[in-house]
Amino acid sequence: MRFHSLYLAVALMAAAPAFADDVLQQADTLIRQQQAAQAYELLAPLEDERAGDPQYDYLLGVSLLETGDPSRAIFAFERCLAVEPKNGPCRVQMARTHLAIGETPDARAELQTIKEYNPPADVQALVSQYLGVIDKVEKQQKRHITAYAQAGVGYDSNINSAPSDANKAAAIFPTVFGIAPTNPTSEEAGYASVLAGAGLQYKITPSLIGLADINLQNRSFNNHNESNYQTADVSAGAAYQHSRSQIIGKLQYQNMWLDSQSYRNSFGVLGQYQYSVSDLAQLAAFTQLNQLRYDGALSNRDADRMTLGVAYSQAYDSKMSPVFYSSLYGGNENTKESAFDWLSQDFLGLRVGGSLQLSEKLKLNGAASLEKRDFQASFPFLLVPKKREDSQVDLSIGLAWKLSPKLSLQPNYAYTRTNSNIDTIDSTRHIVGVDLRFDL
Repeated sequence: MRFHSLYLAVALMAAAPAFADDVLQQADTLIRQQQAAQAYELLAPLEDERAGDPQYDYLLGVSLLETGDPSRAIFAFERCLAVEPKNGPCRVQMARTHLAIGETPDARAELQTIKEYNPPADVQALVSQYLGVIDKVEKQQKRHITAYAQAGVGYDSNINSAPSDANKAAAIFPTVFGIAPTNPTSEEAGYASVLAGAGLQYKITPSLIGLADINLQNRSFNNHNESNYQTADVSAGAAYQHSRSQIIGKLQYQNMWLDSQSYRNSFGVLGQYQYSVSDLAQLAAFTQLNQLRYDGALSNRDADRMTLGVAYSQAYDSKMSPVFYSSLYGGNENTKESAFDWLSQDFLGLRVGGSLQLSEKLKLNGAASLEKRDFQASFPFLLVPKKREDSQVDLSIGLAWKLSPKLSLQPNYAYTRTNSNIDTIDSTRHIVGVDLRFDL
C-alpha cells in the first residue's frame, strides 16, 4: 500500500531543504524527479560510512520506500529519528513506511507524534486527513475475505483402494462371508472434480481475530458411480495474537457422501499454539479431537480420534524463495463398539514438504508423508488371527503456473503405497490430474 501524496507533507513541512553536500542534494533531486532507483544506487555505497547522518538516512529511507523495499526503509528512518526525534519529514516518511507494510497502529502513532510538535496549521490539516485515511484502511483490514473455485480432470489407477494381490484377497474373504468379493481387483478410471471454498477473518480487537471457512468438493468417476464422492467442510473459531505467539481454536465439521448417499460425518475441535521464531520461521504445537460417525449399516465403525503434533515451517530469503515445512504427529482412533476393536489403532506420522518459485509465474510444490498404524486387536478374517500393522507412504508433486494474477493452471501427481503384515491389505495408487484454479 503506497500513499505517494503523503510526500506532499514533506514538501509542506520542509520546503526546499538544504542538504549538506552535493551527493545528498543530487539524491534529493533524483527522488523529486521520481528516479528513486537511481538515488538509491547513488546512496547505497555510502551506507557504512554515513549511516547515522539524519539527512543521509532520510534520503536513503525514501529511496528504499519508493523502490518498494519498506522493510529496509524502516531501519534508515529509525536511525534518522534516533538522532533527530522532531524531524517532521522523516516521521511522515516513517508513517508512510508503516502503512506500506500494513502496520496502521504504528503509522497512526507517528502522525499523532507530529501533531504533538505543533506544526503549521496546513500540516496539521494534512496529518488529520491521513489519520482519516488510516481509519478507512483499518476498517477494510477488519474484515478479510478470500474465496476460490477450482475444476480439474485426471486419472486414478485404484479408485476402490483394492489390494495389490487380488488372488490372496479372493482366497480369504469367501471363507468369511460365503460369497465372492465384489471388487477383488483394483478399478481404474478417469475423473472430473470441482472444488470451491471461502474464508473469513474478522478482527474483533487488535489481538483477537474471528475465523470461519467452508470448502466443498465433488469428484465423479467415469462409469463408476459407486465411487463418486462429495465432501463439505465447515469450521469456525478464533485466533489470539500476543507478540510473537498466536493461539488458535476451531470447531470443525465435515460430511461425506458416497454414491450420492450420506456416508460419514465428523465433528471435532482443533487447538493450536504457534510461535514466530523469526519473520521467516514458525513453530507450532497442535491437538485435534474428532468424532467419526458412519451412516446405516456402517455405524459399527463409529470411532473417536485424537491427534497430537508439532510442526515447523521456514521460508528463505534467497533465490527461488524456497519454503520448507514439516510436522510430526501421533494419536489413536478407538471404535465405540468393542466387537470392532480390530479397527481401533494407534498411529504415528511424519509429513514434509515445500515449494520453489521457479520463475515469476511458475511455482513447484512437493510433499511426502509416512504414517505407521498399529491396530489394537487381531484382524478377524484370518485362519490364524494376528494384529494388523500398516505403513503408508504418500508422495505428491505439482506445478502452479499463473496465467493471470488470479488464474492458475496446476498439473499434479500423487502416489500412495500401503504395506501391511497382512498381504491382502497391500495396495498401490497413482493419481495424475490437472486443475484450473481461480482465486477471487
